[in-house]
Amino acid sequence: MKRTVVAMFALCAFSVFAQAQSGRDSFIQQQAYAAMQRITGQIDVLQSNIDELSARVSRLESASSADDVAALRSRIASLESTVATLRKELASQRGEIVKDLSARLANMPQAKSPSQSTRSETVSSGPYREYAVAPGDNLWLIAKAFNTSVAKIREMNGLKNDNLKVGQKLKLPMD
Repeated sequence: MKRTVVAMFALCAFSVFAQAQSGRDSFIQQQAYAAMQRITGQIDVLQSNIDELSARVSRLESASSADDVAALRSRIASLESTVATLRKELASQRGEIVKDLSARLANMPQAKSPSQSTRSETVSSGPYREYAVAPGDNLWLIAKAFNTSVAKIREMNGLKNDNLKVGQKLKLPMD
């Protein structure tokens, strides 16, 4: 097949060359030669692709025997069984993790807000009381618990930001 196409192409190219020699300029001759080389390369690529496809078809035809198909089906069934087993183990492990985390959360001490915590209040001379900052406290919670504002607590204590330390003594208005 390749030889037939190449022979037909060569005949056409020869005709173009003959026309070019019989009075056409050398530019046409060069273009015809370049076209012939390009087409020859394309024919070689096509032939190579045909050969490769033929080889693949032959391999597929020889590999599709009943024994090979049965072996593949058996392998697929084995893999499906393994996947099912792994899914069950994963579900079981997830359940155990959830149960463990739930137990840990249930046993953790709850952080107390200022309204829940035991306050160490002492009334000092002046229109304020002292409050010792407990773990989990912040200015907003303290202000809410003592019916005041964050701005008022900042002002009374000279605070420039909301950062508090556990045990820090704050002055709170008596209002």
